[in-house]
Amino acid sequence: MRPLRPKRLLARHTSAPRTLKFHLIAFAAILVLPLFVIAALAVSWFAQAELAANESRLQRMAQDISASVDRDVIGWLTVLDTLATSELLKAGDLEGFHTRAKAALRNSDVHVILVAPDFQQLLNTRVPFGTPLPHVANSEGVESVFRTGLPHVSDVFVGKVSGEPVVNVELPVFAGDLVHQVLVITFSPSRIADIIGKEQLGTGWTVTVSDRKGSILAQRSDGDVSDEPPSVGQSPTSAGIIREADDDSTEWVEGYRWSSTTGWRTSVRVSRAVLDAPFWNSMSGLGALALVVGLASIALASVLARRMSLAMNKLRLAASDLAAGRAIEAARHPIAEANMVVDAIRQAANIISDRTQALEASEEQSRNQVEEIKLLMGELAHRNKNVMAVLQAIARQILRRSETLQDFQESFDARIASLVRSNDLLFGAAGTNGRLRDLVLRQLAPFVEPDAERVDIHGEDVILRTDAVQSLGLALHELATNATKYGALSDKQGRVTVSWQRIGETGLSLSWTEMDGPPVAEPTRSGFGQVVIERLTAQNLSGTVDYLFEPAGVIWRLRASNILVAAPEAASAPRPAPVES
Repeated sequence: MRPLRPKRLLARHTSAPRTLKFHLIAFAAILVLPLFVIAALAVSWFAQAELAANESRLQRMAQDISASVDRDVIGWLTVLDTLATSELLKAGDLEGFHTRAKAALRNSDVHVILVAPDFQQLLNTRVPFGTPLPHVANSEGVESVFRTGLPHVSDVFVGKVSGEPVVNVELPVFAGDLVHQVLVITFSPSRIADIIGKEQLGTGWTVTVSDRKGSILAQRSDGDVSDEPPSVGQSPTSAGIIREADDDSTEWVEGYRWSSTTGWRTSVRVSRAVLDAPFWNSMSGLGALALVVGLASIALASVLARRMSLAMNKLRLAASDLAAGRAIEAARHPIAEANMVVDAIRQAANIISDRTQALEASEEQSRNQVEEIKLLMGELAHRNKNVMAVLQAIARQILRRSETLQDFQESFDARIASLVRSNDLLFGAAGTNGRLRDLVLRQLAPFVEPDAERVDIHGEDVILRTDAVQSLGLALHELATNATKYGALSDKQGRVTVSWQRIGETGLSLSWTEMDGPPVAEPTRSGFGQVVIERLTAQNLSGTVDYLFEPAGVIWRLRASNILVAAPEAASAPRPAPVES
């Protein structure tokens, strides 16, 4: 008997009938094997990425601590800048300046020093005024400020007055274009230690802040640390990661940053084992979890194979009953395909029911939309009638006061433009209301450049009622027109402030104030604009108007009790389109 060839042997084994359990296990193996390969590659890539991310977090921590130190130093530069503008210092009243500076810093552990060009200390708030003072110990930093005219932060040194290690923050005091004196804030390096002491460090981490010469300003360590000092950076403007090993073959990782503000170096140092320990602990836990999940999957696969075998046996018995003409058992099978027909019919019935309900809801929604359209058309017709009435009133008032056709056309065009802007805002807010801030911006846009800082607007976000938008818009247009012709907007220095506040739920108090413009006098002739500003606005809004012609500028105040949309309605109102000038 000849032995079977490998190809024929493989065909024989693959073509032989197998149980359902065998096929399920083989199918699972085919699916899982590529997943194991992909998972292994993913874990390898993730491990590399996570280890690199650990170093990035170390460097970010060094950068964050350095930034915290920079913020503290910048704060003292700001204090020095404020003190440098003191009138006492400009007037040469050093005793008064000494008292003022000491009072300003009475609750802190810092002191102020004033240095002359010969490095002589003129005052030092560490001692009473008039106490004989030596030359500054940090002459190199002071000389740099006198030479460059730029602020300077010193390295650590021993102060001549305090006799303790201190750090100076130095700022030039100019007299014209020359550096007249140098103003210094001096403080103990323990302040830097307080800053880094606020950082949350793990066991074995070391934070060090050192100056340009490598002298340590402050250091904080939690747990066991390396006996080796922090490494030296590559350049005064660099930041990065340094990896090195000590004599015990312990690998250390250090993230560092040189500050461009202070010139100091901040480093965070930790052993590689401590840095990567959380990751490897997570990977160990993940491996254990994968093992548990794998065992659970095998057990679950065995249970499912048994259930499927039972279902197949029940289907075989049902086929035998059908062939024998016996009643078929109505029990449900654990396999979905065995109940496909029943489930398909049930799903079809559910779909028909859902579509019927959706059709009825759609018909009801269509009827509601038709009613809403009818209401909107009626509202639109009503508003058009109002607009026509306003146009007629404007034309009659301007006609009575215009001397020429051109005067009539210019005034009429301007007021129509104001009315259009008001209606743009009104319909831009869904046809029901308009935001007061947007109305003010639209009315002032033709008179003020978009980037000009000549108009101050103050007030909470309130929404006007529909019938108030047009009247208030016309009043604002007239005020802006008068300000452009005669008031604060007629020159380059004038300013206008528009402010308001809510009175109750629907009331409003609004004021228009002009300032820094040419002197104002009350006009001898009352035009249509003044009629709009004073009488018509008050009548249309059922409020009161004060129109004052103060020499410093026009003041117009409106107080109305029912022109705003209530707060709950305003919260749900849509925002209008952006204002275009």
